[in-house]
Amino acid sequence: MPASRTPLPLHPLVLFGVALLGGTLVWQPGLAARGGQQPPSAERQRVERLSQRAMDRVRALQTEADELASRERTLLGEIRRLEIDRQIRTEELGVIDGDLAETTGQLEDTATRISDLEREADAQRPLVEARLVALYKMGTPRYTRLLLGAGDLRARGRNYRLIGSLARRDREQFDDLRETVTDLQVSRSTLEARQVEVAALQEAARAARRALDRTIASQTALVEEIDTRRDLTAQLAGELEAAREQLEAPLAELAAGGSPGATTLALPLRPFRGQIEPPVPGEVTVPFGAPRPTEFGTTIAGGGIELAATPGESVYAIHEGEVVSVGTFEGLGTLVIVSHGDQAFSLYGYLASLAVHKGGQVDERAELGTAGVSPTGDATVYFELRIDGRPVDPVEWLKQ
Repeated sequence: MPASRTPLPLHPLVLFGVALLGGTLVWQPGLAARGGQQPPSAERQRVERLSQRAMDRVRALQTEADELASRERTLLGEIRRLEIDRQIRTEELGVIDGDLAETTGQLEDTATRISDLEREADAQRPLVEARLVALYKMGTPRYTRLLLGAGDLRARGRNYRLIGSLARRDREQFDDLRETVTDLQVSRSTLEARQVEVAALQEAARAARRALDRTIASQTALVEEIDTRRDLTAQLAGELEAAREQLEAPLAELAAGGSPGATTLALPLRPFRGQIEPPVPGEVTVPFGAPRPTEFGTTIAGGGIELAATPGESVYAIHEGEVVSVGTFEGLGTLVIVSHGDQAFSLYGYLASLAVHKGGQVDERAELGTAGVSPTGDATVYFELRIDGRPVDPVEWLKQ
């Protein structure tokens, strides 16, 4: 039976509405890549080459999976270390918060004490002033009369000591109050400096913890990304292994000298992402999505890229597949479209000559034609890649 074919969504540049047919790469006895007969030995070599290519890529994917697993283990260990550091920072911050709260409380108590003493001084000041006024009114004569009125020297001494005691008591009270207020003011200055210092420590500890939180979040996101990549790697390896197993039956029949019936001989394109050789080795001159001029002087949105080339340079298929379209398209010149199965297509434009025909099968790195020039006159090759029928950036699929 002929292989089933799936319609390819039209390129936005293809305005004339031609339907492009896609499908899987199919081997049939006697089916020629260019119309000629392929000998059994060549058929067997081709199947073996596909099987070996699938096996090599599976091994590469397994190695990548092992590397991802090792990296994930390292990240998980790093995250655990960071979580311990964060716990330590949190405990340190708790101590600093307590120190700051205690310092602030002491500062408030000192301020209250100073305020109370100042109020006490304000309350005592009128009484002291009144006493000083009373002593002043007694005057020297009055003191003299007290002295002269005494009956003997002992009485005089008592009067002198009484007056001196009153004066010293008043002076000591003021001196004690002044000294206490001064000490409290010094203590308040010390506590204020300590409060500033502890507040700075608190902010530094919080900043360090925030930095740890960000790092842990970043590392955790990276672990999740690695998990996703590991799942994808396992899926791609499974797809390749299934394709390789499908090649075993026709390979066994060919090795036994038999001639198997129509057999699908295709490797999926997706597992080779990042390992694809470009159709020509030149640099990207027009990136994906950039507007491109047409031969009529207008511009259109590009669904592919342009690669620098030398006129007449060979243009190669990026992956095995079936040539589903060969022709001239507006804005793309001579264009070859290769189907790689599962709605994956590669398009090659601005070709000067062709080496394939529609319906032919090509292997990876098979020559499709030669490079020509773009509508602007530059020697270049247009290359577009479609996955699930939609254009994607080919650079993301090419080997870097």
